Amino acid sequence: MPGKKPRNVVVTGGGTGIGGAAAALFAAAGDAVLITGRREDVLAETAAKLDVRYAVFEAADPASVRTALDHLPATVDVLVNNAGGNTDRRRPAVDAGELDGTAAAWRANFDANVLTAVLVTEALTPRLTDGARIVTAGSIGAK
Repeated sequence: MPGKKPRNVVVTGGGTGIGGAAAALFAAAGDAVLITGRREDVLAETAAKLDVRYAVFEAADPASVRTALDHLPATVDVLVNNAGGNTDRRRPAVDAGELDGTAAAWRANFDANVLTAVLVTEALTPRLTDGARIVTAGSIGAK
């Protein structure tokens, strides 16, 4: 839209899937988009395709989020918390009744799908503009 000021948009997990699609929509609307994730090769490819910026960090790790702040916008109008996925796909299956393995699997999925949103939101809260929006996505991938 003519005269519309571009919003600063941060999309976690923005390299693929839902996050990549959200980033594409915001970029097409003329917003200044920054995507984040763990895999630099994936982020670089998506960022080049969409003509957006990217920052590589592990959103479930407080130290990594803290370090990434230098690469994130000074003000944020829209935060899309999308980082996550089913960590069970990256670990051996847990036998029924195996409580230690079950606890570890649940903690890994919690960290990937909930803690990521908590840490990034908390880190960016001082940068949120008046009227900023936070969108937190979930999917069957978190099952």
